[in-house]
Amino acid sequence: MAQRELEAVLEEARAGIAAGRMPDGDRLRARLRASGAGEAELKQLERVLTIARARTRLAREVAPAAPAPSLRSALKTKPTINANMDVRREAGFVLRWETVPSVVGWEVRISERPDARSDYVVRETRELPPGETQVAVPVSATPMRVHILGRTRDGRLVRRAVISALDEANWNDRWQQRASAS
Repeated sequence: MAQRELEAVLEEARAGIAAGRMPDGDRLRARLRASGAGEAELKQLERVLTIARARTRLAREVAPAAPAPSLRSALKTKPTINANMDVRREAGFVLRWETVPSVVGWEVRISERPDARSDYVVRETRELPPGETQVAVPVSATPMRVHILGRTRDGRLVRRAVISALDEANWNDRWQQRASAS
Protein backbone atom coordinates (compact mmCIF):
# COMPACT_ATOMS: atom_id res chain seq x y z
CA MET A 1 0.00 0.00 0.00
CA ALA A 2 1.22 3.45 -0.83
CA GLN A 3 1.87 5.65 2.17
CA ARG A 4 0.65 8.61 0.09
CA GLU A 5 -2.84 7.12 -0.24
CA LEU A 6 -3.06 6.57 3.54
CA GLU A 7 -1.98 10.15 4.19
CA ALA A 8 -4.44 11.48 1.60
CA VAL A 9 -7.34 9.54 3.18
CA LEU A 10 -6.40 10.67 6.70
CA GLU A 11 -5.99 14.29 5.51
CA GLU A 12 -9.43 14.21 3.87
CA ALA A 13 -10.97 12.86 7.09
CA ARG A 14 -9.22 15.49 9.22
CA ALA A 15 -10.23 18.31 6.86
CA GLY A 16 -13.88 17.23 7.05
CA ILE A 17 -13.72 17.13 10.84
CA ALA A 18 -12.09 20.58 10.97
CA ALA A 19 -14.85 21.94 8.73
CA GLY A 20 -17.46 20.59 11.14
CA ARG A 21 -18.67 17.72 8.92
CA MET A 22 -18.81 14.03 9.69
CA PRO A 23 -16.55 12.25 7.15
CA ASP A 24 -18.02 9.31 5.21
CA GLY A 25 -16.23 6.52 7.09
CA ASP A 26 -17.46 3.70 4.84
CA ARG A 27 -16.16 5.42 1.67
CA LEU A 28 -12.79 6.16 3.28
CA ARG A 29 -12.42 2.56 4.52
CA ALA A 30 -13.27 1.23 1.04
CA ARG A 31 -10.65 3.55 -0.48
CA LEU A 32 -8.01 2.25 1.95
CA ARG A 33 -8.91 -1.38 1.29
CA ALA A 34 -8.76 -0.79 -2.49
CA SER A 35 -5.23 0.53 -2.13
CA GLY A 36 -4.22 -2.59 -0.17
CA ALA A 37 -4.30 -1.14 3.38
CA GLY A 38 -3.84 -3.48 6.28
CA GLU A 39 -5.35 -3.62 9.77
CA ALA A 40 -2.94 -1.00 11.17
CA GLU A 41 -3.95 1.62 8.56
CA LEU A 42 -7.69 0.95 9.15
CA LYS A 43 -7.16 1.40 12.91
CA GLN A 44 -5.44 4.71 12.24
CA LEU A 45 -8.49 5.87 10.24
CA GLU A 46 -10.80 4.68 13.05
CA ARG A 47 -8.93 6.84 15.58
CA VAL A 48 -9.49 9.92 13.39
CA LEU A 49 -13.20 9.05 12.93
CA THR A 50 -13.54 8.61 16.71
CA ILE A 51 -12.56 12.24 17.12
CA ALA A 52 -15.37 13.25 14.76
CA ARG A 53 -17.94 11.20 16.68
CA ALA A 54 -16.77 12.68 19.99
CA ARG A 55 -17.02 16.23 18.64
CA THR A 56 -20.58 15.69 17.41
CA ARG A 57 -21.60 14.34 20.81
CA LEU A 58 -20.06 17.34 22.56
CA ALA A 59 -21.65 19.77 20.13
CA ARG A 60 -25.20 18.53 20.86
CA GLU A 61 -27.47 20.59 23.08
CA VAL A 62 -27.41 19.06 26.50
CA ALA A 63 -30.75 19.08 28.24
CA PRO A 64 -30.49 20.94 31.52
CA ALA A 65 -30.46 18.70 34.53
CA ALA A 66 -33.55 18.68 36.68
CA PRO A 67 -33.08 21.12 39.52
CA ALA A 68 -32.08 19.48 42.75
CA PRO A 69 -34.51 19.92 45.61
CA SER A 70 -33.50 22.94 47.58
CA LEU A 71 -32.00 22.47 50.98
CA ARG A 72 -34.54 24.95 52.34
CA SER A 73 -37.45 22.72 51.33
CA ALA A 74 -35.73 19.66 52.75
CA LEU A 75 -35.25 21.40 56.09
CA LYS A 76 -38.63 23.12 56.14
CA THR A 77 -40.28 22.87 59.54
CA LYS A 78 -43.81 21.59 59.79
CA PRO A 79 -46.36 23.19 62.08
CA THR A 80 -47.01 20.99 65.11
CA ILE A 81 -49.90 21.02 67.57
CA ASN A 82 -49.77 19.46 71.02
CA ALA A 83 -53.21 19.86 72.60
CA ASN A 84 -56.05 18.39 74.62
CA MET A 85 -58.55 20.56 72.71
CA ASP A 86 -59.50 21.23 69.12
CA VAL A 87 -57.94 24.36 67.53
CA ARG A 88 -58.83 25.36 63.99
CA ARG A 89 -57.30 27.80 61.54
CA GLU A 90 -59.45 30.35 59.81
CA ALA A 91 -58.89 32.94 57.10
CA GLY A 92 -56.85 35.97 58.04
CA PHE A 93 -54.49 34.06 60.38
CA VAL A 94 -57.13 33.48 63.05
CA LEU A 95 -57.16 30.55 65.49
CA ARG A 96 -60.52 29.42 66.90
CA TRP A 97 -61.48 26.84 69.55
CA GLU A 98 -64.61 25.73 71.45
CA THR A 99 -65.82 27.21 74.73
CA VAL A 100 -65.46 25.13 77.88
CA PRO A 101 -67.88 25.75 80.79
CA SER A 102 -65.25 25.29 83.51
CA VAL A 103 -62.79 27.79 81.98
CA VAL A 104 -63.00 31.29 83.48
CA GLY A 105 -60.28 32.82 81.29
CA TRP A 106 -57.96 32.07 78.41
CA GLU A 107 -54.29 32.99 78.25
CA VAL A 108 -52.79 33.28 74.77
CA ARG A 109 -49.02 33.57 74.60
CA ILE A 110 -47.33 34.26 71.25
CA SER A 111 -43.60 33.59 70.95
CA GLU A 112 -41.22 34.05 68.06
CA ARG A 113 -37.93 32.42 67.08
CA PRO A 114 -35.53 34.59 65.05
CA ASP A 115 -33.60 31.60 63.65
CA ALA A 116 -33.60 27.81 63.81
CA ARG A 117 -30.98 27.62 66.57
CA SER A 118 -32.54 30.15 68.93
CA ASP A 119 -35.17 29.58 71.58
CA TYR A 120 -38.65 31.01 71.26
CA VAL A 121 -38.93 34.49 72.80
CA VAL A 122 -42.30 35.63 74.18
CA ARG A 123 -43.58 38.46 72.02
CA GLU A 124 -47.01 39.04 73.48
CA THR A 125 -49.40 37.66 76.13
CA ARG A 126 -53.17 38.20 75.99
CA GLU A 127 -55.87 37.46 78.57
CA LEU A 128 -59.24 36.59 77.01
CA PRO A 129 -62.63 36.26 78.74
CA PRO A 130 -64.18 32.74 78.82
CA GLY A 131 -66.58 33.42 75.91
CA GLU A 132 -63.92 34.75 73.53
CA THR A 133 -62.49 31.73 71.74
CA GLN A 134 -60.58 33.16 68.83
CA VAL A 135 -57.39 35.09 68.37
CA ALA A 136 -55.76 36.78 65.37
CA VAL A 137 -52.13 35.73 65.18
CA PRO A 138 -49.60 38.26 63.79
CA VAL A 139 -47.93 35.69 61.54
CA SER A 140 -44.66 36.64 59.82
CA ALA A 141 -41.82 34.89 58.01
CA THR A 142 -40.16 33.82 61.29
CA PRO A 143 -41.46 30.72 63.09
CA MET A 144 -43.91 31.33 65.92
CA ARG A 145 -45.28 29.34 68.83
CA VAL A 146 -48.77 29.96 70.18
CA HIS A 147 -49.83 28.74 73.64
CA ILE A 148 -53.56 28.67 74.39
CA LEU A 149 -54.25 27.94 78.05
CA GLY A 150 -57.69 27.61 79.69
CA ARG A 151 -57.80 27.82 83.50
CA THR A 152 -60.48 27.24 86.14
CA ARG A 153 -61.34 29.59 89.06
CA ASP A 154 -58.66 28.05 91.25
CA GLY A 155 -56.01 28.47 88.49
CA ARG A 156 -55.93 24.82 87.46
CA LEU A 157 -55.12 24.23 83.79
CA VAL A 158 -57.94 22.27 82.08
CA ARG A 159 -57.39 23.03 78.38
CA ARG A 160 -54.15 23.64 76.61
CA ALA A 161 -52.78 23.83 73.08
CA VAL A 162 -49.25 24.55 71.92
CA ILE A 163 -48.83 25.20 68.21
CA SER A 164 -45.20 25.43 67.12
CA ALA A 165 -43.35 26.42 63.96
CA LEU A 166 -46.15 28.53 62.48
CA ASP A 167 -45.22 31.04 59.80
CA GLU A 168 -46.96 32.61 56.84
CA ALA A 169 -45.46 30.07 54.40
CA ASN A 170 -46.83 27.02 56.24
CA TRP A 171 -50.06 28.43 57.71
CA ASN A 172 -52.20 26.28 55.40
CA ASP A 173 -50.03 23.15 55.70
CA ARG A 174 -51.35 20.18 57.62
CA TRP A 175 -50.38 20.31 61.29
CA GLN A 176 -48.56 17.39 62.83
CA GLN A 177 -50.64 16.20 65.78
CA ARG A 178 -48.73 15.26 68.92
CA ALA A 179 -50.27 13.52 71.90
CA SER A 180 -50.93 15.66 74.94
CA ALA A 181 -50.04 14.58 78.48
CA SER A 182 -53.06 16.29 80.00
